[in-house]
Amino acid sequence: MSSFVPAPTTDQVLLARAAAGDLEAFGVIYGRYHHVVYRFARGMTGAGDAAEDVAHDAFLALLDDASRFDPRRASLTTYLYGIVRNLCRQRLRRQSRLQPLALDVAEPSVSDDDPLAEAQMARLVRRALATLPSRYRELVLLCDLHDLSYAEAAQVTGTSVPAVRSRLHRGRQRLKAALAAQLAVRLPAFKAARWAV
Repeated sequence: MSSFVPAPTTDQVLLARAAAGDLEAFGVIYGRYHHVVYRFARGMTGAGDAAEDVAHDAFLALLDDASRFDPRRASLTTYLYGIVRNLCRQRLRRQSRLQPLALDVAEPSVSDDDPLAEAQMARLVRRALATLPSRYRELVLLCDLHDLSYAEAAQVTGTSVPAVRSRLHRGRQRLKAALAAQLAVRLPAFKAARWAV
């Protein structure tokens, strides 16, 4: 007995159906891409609530202007990254330049067993990423965390591949320096707390 399994519907077909009011098609698109959109928005804004707002706005923008998506130019993922990038940059511009990103992460606690546990390191990386200017942060997120190629990142950011390489290199250098500074502050405190017991 054979069962019929329908072929997956392409993003272009789903988007056209969703733009015409098909809620099920929109649900499929949302299910496929929400995690990607949210992760990138979270990395850019530094806050979960802001990332949810950006993700919501990104899917609304996608539906409102579905005719602009051209699958010959980029994948839907790349197109969504571009929407999220623009929304995050608008959001960051609205915030005061002197106001630091509102990170919804607690200070890492000092542990006798493992001073750099995976969760603590993730918090440190998010903090360090938040210190980067957005032109560097977005490329570190796109290329290093979301595994986009230089060409895809160039499409998302509207720059050339050499510009992506240059900014990514500078972003990685700044991230490394920010992480080193954070670890230099935390490790002596950890050692002092550990030996004080």
